Amino acid sequence: MKGLLIKDFQLLKKQKMLVVISVFISLVFLYSNTSSILFIAGYITIMFSFASVSTIPFDQHSNGMSFLLTLPVSRSSYAKEKYLLMLFTMAGSLAVSFVLLLAGVCTGRVPFDPDLLLGGLLSSALCSALVHAFMIPLQLKFEAEKSRIAIIVVIGFAYAVIFGVTALARHFHVDVSALLESLVSRTDTAVLILFLCAAVAGILGLSLLVSLHVVKKKEY
Repeated sequence: MKGLLIKDFQLLKKQKMLVVISVFISLVFLYSNTSSILFIAGYITIMFSFASVSTIPFDQHSNGMSFLLTLPVSRSSYAKEKYLLMLFTMAGSLAVSFVLLLAGVCTGRVPFDPDLLLGGLLSSALCSALVHAFMIPLQLKFEAEKSRIAIIVVIGFAYAVIFGVTALARHFHVDVSALLESLVSRTDTAVLILFLCAAVAGILGLSLLVSLHVVKKKEY
């Protein structure tokens, strides 16, 4: 697995311009909008997530997977390594976000609010985990072009579900925003954070099982 990680880090080095552009865009928002904490943390972590997941199409290009499987690499260790890579890229993105936000605090562009800063970083980490949880199995299952179509379909389905729930709520005169605010206000913050972390961890676990099943059944 160490060899797989080294390979993926070498692939990520080829995408260093993505990191530079992400940091530049974040700096632009940081110095043009003082209320951009959530955007900065979220944008960087999501961009790093896409870079991490893009290593799978690179592996599949030009029968690369067929070559990899001739090495002392098992299919299960390959899938597990992608989730380990996720943790490294997530940690890197959070570190970059923290440095940028700290620079914003020091220059007075971002208000010093520990709860807001930590909340922004935590929510970004959870979003990054969800992105990986959905995209890794899709990238493993489909080729590069088909995976893009599958991702678009999944995103479209998610929007359709949200739109449908919103439409039903309006039809039955249910104020979803007020309901969520009431639920959050009545729930202890620590309990809510633990629940969200447990839910995302469960989704990641399910995603890993699906990925293991995909790589074991797929012909390369």
